[in-house]
Amino acid sequence: MSESEQLEISQTQTALTSLGSSLDAAGDKGYLQAVLDHAVDAIIAINPEGIIRSFNRAAEQIFGYHAADVIGQNVRLLMPEPHHSAHDGYLQHFPATNEAKIIGLGGRELPARRADGTVFPIELGVSEVKLPGDHFFVGFIRDIHERKRAEQSLIDNATRLSAVMNTVVDGLITIDEKGTINSFNPAAERIFGYSETEAVGQNVKFLMPEPYHGLHDTYLQNYKETGVKSIIGIGREVAAKRKDGSVFPMDLSVGEMLLHDRRMYVGILRDITARKQVETERLNLIAGLKQSNQELDDFAYIASHDLKEPLRGLFNNAQFLKEDYEELVDETGKKRFDRIFFLCKRMEKLIDDLLYFSRLGRQELAYRETDLNAVVHDILQQLESASGQPGVAVSVKASFPVLICDATRVGEVFRNLVTNAIKYNDKPVKSVEIGCLAEQGGQKNVLYVRDNGIGIQPQFYQDIFTIFKRLSAEDDKVRGSGVGLTFARKIVERHGGRIWLESEPGVGTTFFFTLQEGSAK
Repeated sequence: MSESEQLEISQTQTALTSLGSSLDAAGDKGYLQAVLDHAVDAIIAINPEGIIRSFNRAAEQIFGYHAADVIGQNVRLLMPEPHHSAHDGYLQHFPATNEAKIIGLGGRELPARRADGTVFPIELGVSEVKLPGDHFFVGFIRDIHERKRAEQSLIDNATRLSAVMNTVVDGLITIDEKGTINSFNPAAERIFGYSETEAVGQNVKFLMPEPYHGLHDTYLQNYKETGVKSIIGIGREVAAKRKDGSVFPMDLSVGEMLLHDRRMYVGILRDITARKQVETERLNLIAGLKQSNQELDDFAYIASHDLKEPLRGLFNNAQFLKEDYEELVDETGKKRFDRIFFLCKRMEKLIDDLLYFSRLGRQELAYRETDLNAVVHDILQQLESASGQPGVAVSVKASFPVLICDATRVGEVFRNLVTNAIKYNDKPVKSVEIGCLAEQGGQKNVLYVRDNGIGIQPQFYQDIFTIFKRLSAEDDKVRGSGVGLTFARKIVERHGGRIWLESEPGVGTTFFFTLQEGSAK
């Protein structure tokens, strides 16, 4: 209990005891009872044997007894053990020795007991009253359980705050308006290498390298005068200095608080040395990969371009040989010449495909607002005029969205998927379905091409996207170069999307793909 509270109780005791003596002497007991009944604190009078003589209304409210129920009973019924049993002994001890434990000493915290048996804390002050022909004690009682609960709540909060400060992974430092460190948690000790004892009381700028070291006090003063914030309330990456002098990067956020009219700042900091190292390594890897990819693209372009010259020479010389010596060559020889012509043309097609693949990674995409309905319509018209195959049924199952994309490249994706759906199909009626799912697996606008063809075994799901990779032998007349799906995946990935498939051998395959609008890669 504070000194002011003790003084208040002591003054109340003195005033009421004096008032009681005066009124009792004057014989105005009704006035005295009115005063007692309207007192905020409980007031109980007992005789030297501990028998209750008066019990005001505040006492009734606090203890839950009616005055009529307790007057004439020993006051110890309001006390839990051990005070219940010790009380009479204390009263007997006081007259004999005049040794006061509570009497005349102001407020003291004790436990008390209500009518329902619950125990609660009180502040108790006791005065001794001696009148002609009368001698009694007056107890002044205040229920302090709410105050004790608030105090315990403060203690609990302080304990929790201390536990957080001591166990949190991040460093926590509090400073005052002058930059003086008030607290320095264990994480801050680990980060900086200083103990709390070494840090508390110092200006926080000793944890900073230049130019922050020299500017910090000016910054605090400028903020105090102008209210302009540089870090307060805003996370920021800064440099810090350890006890050994090494400088390291950290994330710093600063909060402002008022504590008993004092402005304080709380700094939350995290050593990001490891993260910066990982970021640096990642950026170096990305730069290396970009360089490697560029070199591969350059190599593919140059090699493909240079391969065409000897290939044309081979084709032309074979043509000359056939024309000049055709009469000297039998049918088998002529077939050999024709085979050379075929292989040269096929090689030229492969080189063209390789050149195109390299350009897919080098050229910028022509993004524009694209109605995919028109793209699909154009692709179907091209396939219809080019194939003329009987027994092919192509259907469109949904309307398509308008997206920001490269219309020509996206059209190639649809064309390659639909062509494959028709080509790798052994059914009498080759069914191809083109559609769009509004959402699937958390992704929006999922486009698809579904067929009832030969299907694909799961172990080949990745192989089919490898350039020049074919899963089955094909007749030379229809044999492709094995690049269609490679091109499709490249185009989709450059749009920031992904392509995948679901398939059941002998039943059919569905290719799904997404496009992220305006995301050139």
